[in-house]
Amino acid sequence: MELLFGIVDWIVNAKEYLIHLAILVGIYAILAQGLNIPFGMGHLFNLAHVGVYAVGAYTTALLSTTFGMGFFPCIVSSMLFSGLLALVIGGISLKLTRDYFAIGTLAFAMVINALLINWKSLTRGVLGIPGIPRPAIGQIDFYQNINFLYLTLIIMAVVMFVVYFFFHNSFARGLRAQAEHEHATLALGRNTRLIRNFSFFIGSCCAGVAGSLFAYYINYIDPSSFALHEMIFVLTIVVVAKPGSFWGCIFATVFLVLLPEPLRFIEISPSILGPMRQLIYSVVLFLVVYINRSKLFPLVRTV
Repeated sequence: MELLFGIVDWIVNAKEYLIHLAILVGIYAILAQGLNIPFGMGHLFNLAHVGVYAVGAYTTALLSTTFGMGFFPCIVSSMLFSGLLALVIGGISLKLTRDYFAIGTLAFAMVINALLINWKSLTRGVLGIPGIPRPAIGQIDFYQNINFLYLTLIIMAVVMFVVYFFFHNSFARGLRAQAEHEHATLALGRNTRLIRNFSFFIGSCCAGVAGSLFAYYINYIDPSSFALHEMIFVLTIVVVAKPGSFWGCIFATVFLVLLPEPLRFIEISPSILGPMRQLIYSVVLFLVVYINRSKLFPLVRTV
């Protein structure tokens, strides 16, 4: 009888564990696909993406805990606040080019992180914001992770449908064209600055949605959840997927989120486990970049 109870308990725990991983895959797929638009298609090395992700999460956290707002107002507000912040970042950073652009967006990410830590009257600093309630939609209990998974998958499907539309229209062609040769794109009458800003806006709206779902799921956020290592992980997903690949980004998210999980079942010290996971990400990223270096960094063609 004890063996039977043990097996049942193991199955229940395994199910909850798999549901947890599926929710993380859904959130990171939305976040990575948002970066895939400006970086993958437009070659805009946007390192502020994790900053707008944080803005989305904190917007939901503050509106739901302080003002008691519902799910739909919170997620829409997170999306819009993140998108508007992206327009500010883009309006300034897009005046820079190449490496300077990456450094400029990284500076914005550092500013956002500093505000999260030091604006204690609003964000509670390093103490974070606890007690974020799960969504309330009808009589559905979203404190059950299986229901939250269904919600995440529905939102993910909607976001992916919208992003897929942007991957296959004139906007995508203009974004790819300006990445390859800006002057030729201008000669064709396309407004490259508008295209870049719009790619920032759409990508950051995706980050805001992902941040909102993350805040609802974890029920607690603090600045450490949006540090530079999070940006590196999302960037790794897009690079492993091959920048600009819609389906590749989804598959790479599943692969990289699940990649370190088998290590959890190895009996080793946590002080070794953490660095080992980061080492695996580093090795995978290095191998992918080395093998696909001709595709990731193609020769610039002249006109």
